[in-house]
Amino acid sequence: MYIFTITFILSVLLLVAGFLLPPTGIIDNSVLTAVGLLLMFAVLAQIPAILRAARDGRTIRFRKGDLSLEATGKPDASPPSDPTDSSDPPPDP
Repeated sequence: MYIFTITFILSVLLLVAGFLLPPTGIIDNSVLTAVGLLLMFAVLAQIPAILRAARDGRTIRFRKGDLSLEATGKPDASPPSDPTDSSDPPPDP
């Protein structure tokens, strides 16, 4: 979360500096691109924490406008059994 906070603050400072420096009132496209990249890297830095939370069995919810996604991880989930596995004895008739 620290990376997101730092990059968000840097993005806001870039926007303010781009607005106040000459030519005043105009934010250059390079500043907007830099802000977009900083925020993209901030979001990408959260992916390991999201994957770790899913592995530990926590519920993860994403909401954006009308879209809502929810994923729940199951800790210590064993893989499904293979029906072609011959280690089990055959069923009695």
